[in-house]
Amino acid sequence: MKIFLLGGIITVLACLMMTLGNYRQYLVERDGTKVRMQILKMPGSCIGTKVKHHAKFIYEKKVYVKQVGGSFCDKHWEGEYVEMKYIDGVSFIMFPSETVVPAFYILFASLIFGMGCIVYSRLRRRGQPLDVKL
Repeated sequence: MKIFLLGGIITVLACLMMTLGNYRQYLVERDGTKVRMQILKMPGSCIGTKVKHHAKFIYEKKVYVKQVGGSFCDKHWEGEYVEMKYIDGVSFIMFPSETVVPAFYILFASLIFGMGCIVYSRLRRRGQPLDVKL
């Protein structure tokens, strides 16, 4: 039953760390200012859906790197100005239509699962019967 305890602890810690990163993105989504950024560099090739493509944007002499979808190359070109959300002093940017809220739901479910593994391992360790009826 140590595997449940260890797995639960790792899951809970990973969820808490990822929640912090997603919260920063959420702040950009919620409080970010819409600005027009210039596309500095497009991905070499946007063919394929499994490959992560990255584009570089420039705003106020600072370069930002953003993961983009495959259709981004078809719709935009280098030198074009596109609307993005950003907060001064934060190292990442977001598209205005982009959202991170669904990630919080997944992290919350994973957190509950990890806590359930910890509780299960503690109850089994004490020798209490786990008589669950659905």
